[in-house]
Amino acid sequence: MDIKKLKPLTVLALQDDISTVQKCYLPSVYSGILKTCNVGCYVLVQISSSIKYVCKLYWKSDLHSAFCQLDGSVITFSGCERTLMGLPWKAVSQSCSELSLEQIQVLSCCVAIRDLHLSVVFENVSDNKTWRVDTDTLKDIVKNILKLYVLIEDSIVYTKNLPQCQKFGINCIVIHDIGKSENDSAPTIGRIVSSTNVSVVHQLSRVWLEQLQDPCAEVPLGGLDGPYHALQEIMCQHKFYWQAAEKLELRPCQQVLIVGPPGCGKTSLVRRVASDSKAVLVTVRGPEVYCPRPGDTEGWLREVFGEAADLTREGVCILLLDEVDSLCPRKGAGWLTPHQTRASAQLLTLLDHANQVRGLVVIATTNRPNALDPAVRRPGRLETEVHIGVPTESEREQILQKLVSPLLIQEETELCCRVAHLTPGYVGADLSLLCQDVVLGRYRRNAVNTGSSEEWFSDFQASVARVRPSSLRGGLGVVAARPFKLSDIGGMDNIKQSLRIAIEWPLLYPETFTKFGLLQPKGVLLYGPPGCAKTSLAHALACAMNVTFLSVSAADLYTPYVGDAEKSIGELFHRARLGAPTILFIDEIDALVGSRGHRERGVQERVLSALLTEMDGIGVQRDSLSTMHKTYRGSTSACHSQLQINLGIVVMAATNRPDMLDDALLRPGRFDKLLFVAPPDAAARLDILRILTAHTPLGECVDLQSLALATDLFTGADLGSLCREAAFCALTEEGMAVKQVKHRHFVQVLCHLRPSLSQDQVDWYSCYKSMDK
Repeated sequence: MDIKKLKPLTVLALQDDISTVQKCYLPSVYSGILKTCNVGCYVLVQISSSIKYVCKLYWKSDLHSAFCQLDGSVITFSGCERTLMGLPWKAVSQSCSELSLEQIQVLSCCVAIRDLHLSVVFENVSDNKTWRVDTDTLKDIVKNILKLYVLIEDSIVYTKNLPQCQKFGINCIVIHDIGKSENDSAPTIGRIVSSTNVSVVHQLSRVWLEQLQDPCAEVPLGGLDGPYHALQEIMCQHKFYWQAAEKLELRPCQQVLIVGPPGCGKTSLVRRVASDSKAVLVTVRGPEVYCPRPGDTEGWLREVFGEAADLTREGVCILLLDEVDSLCPRKGAGWLTPHQTRASAQLLTLLDHANQVRGLVVIATTNRPNALDPAVRRPGRLETEVHIGVPTESEREQILQKLVSPLLIQEETELCCRVAHLTPGYVGADLSLLCQDVVLGRYRRNAVNTGSSEEWFSDFQASVARVRPSSLRGGLGVVAARPFKLSDIGGMDNIKQSLRIAIEWPLLYPETFTKFGLLQPKGVLLYGPPGCAKTSLAHALACAMNVTFLSVSAADLYTPYVGDAEKSIGELFHRARLGAPTILFIDEIDALVGSRGHRERGVQERVLSALLTEMDGIGVQRDSLSTMHKTYRGSTSACHSQLQINLGIVVMAATNRPDMLDDALLRPGRFDKLLFVAPPDAAARLDILRILTAHTPLGECVDLQSLALATDLFTGADLGSLCREAAFCALTEEGMAVKQVKHRHFVQVLCHLRPSLSQDQVDWYSCYKSMDK
């Protein structure tokens, strides 16, 4: 029987006991096939290309021919990449589901080991700390334990089968060298004898080993080069500059606060930095800290900080405080409980003591910096701040390249560039979800690894409509508007061109404006009679530019509670900064702020002050900076910060009562450009009628030119009503079988339809426009 034609055997679990150490049981029916495998011989059982088990072979007559039993107490990792400490770079699997008989290799005779070099991995940090002061006893214990095993170099000995090892806190033992001859190319196994000289090269905890082998830390990050280098510089201070800093009486930075919106990659960044700097990472998640009984939370925090301090004996340790705002909320808030107050005070004390521990770096993350106790951010605690914002277009392109690279898409770079342009306001988590949605859709169509770049781009376009950025999912200013173009609005060619110059060019080509020293307009005010498509112009412009669009009115902002409207203004601008480039549209702005000279002091004046402050960018904290402005404390001047604070945001407003607005809003630097949206003339009305009737079956008798001339003072909204009423008139006369709308139907509607404008209103707007000039 050919051994290669045999089906793999299913591996059954062995009981964790001293009697099963390094045992491999095979069905006795295969003893005739494996003639070189005698009972009690030692074999290498290959599990993967780089992992092999060292076992002692036994035949078992009562074992079914489809099964085998295998113990993985000694695993060799000679084919794996190793760290500088001689440890496997990736986690070594202790489980095996199938075994092929051709993967069994018989080993030569066992030799006596003269010199043995090994590392001991302890279950926890406290055990490692205990045995560091008594290394001679540790050597004797390890030597006695390893007498039960047959060893091979570059292997791990797991002591799970020996319950007595739990008393010593030993998790596993890494064998580096057993003194094999350099001329011997075949694998050599050996046993410990009384004369064996045991050398413990390293002592480390299980936490440290798991951190070195963390596969999640290898996930590539895109668009975070600046924050990554800032954290790497801090880690280098602890590795190379500590002694020099002590001579100069300097204290290296040990505590960092990372601020950024949810999903921007704060935690992933810290894990990547810990992996690249070979530092162990201890994570504390803020919401999970609180315990039900008083005092337990403080005790647990002390225990975690103590464990991190002990880990610094093995190297640099990073203590990550995730969502630190839940641990140290701002004092004075009415909802704070005594339990939270005690936990916050304990954390502040521990942060003070952390500065005295050499090699301990405390990194905290938050997406709500305003909810954080200011005492945490003072010098000596979380003194260095790294701000991460929503990615720019180039950073989104980098993130997408990392996400789509496994898909092997044709013209990948061009695709990522186009998708990045489609996704303003998306953070890394949003882009990851977007890619998953695209791949899932193609998986349903069995087209995951096929299709051109254009087909993939079409799928991304469809997914963008379903997967919205997390910062814009519901809430203030978010609207669900159907996509349409500027060409869908008839007439107003001059207004459209002015909007492109004032809004589209600065937002889409900021580098060109910077090159020529041109400032981006902060605001554009559209004023004119009701029904002249002021709101539609704003929606169409945002759709044409593919930028974030937020729309509010007075009804969205005003509430019965004092201060809520001003707070909503701040939240609205914060959302706009997160999703930049953004068009922020305020409809009927005269109802929101009005003019201070036309009324008594009240809520409208406070809202006006809040709006003016936000438009100027004064008082905006760095915590709210994002796409267009990301800083590290001390790297940007306050003046430059103020100039760039609203870069990428244009405020558009619409009103039919421009005389009711405060003069402070209309000055240059706020609403830089005022555009009069006039009622459509005859040519514009003809264009509007053609667009409105494009999908309506019209009879040959319909003369749109004469209708345009007969509808003087009609606005775009009036013309839309005219077309709808004419269609209803045709349905009323001829029933549901009607095929066309005829000219007489329009004439009948015009007999009783009156324009919403009067000549006096048109004259008033014309007079205001001339005064504005």
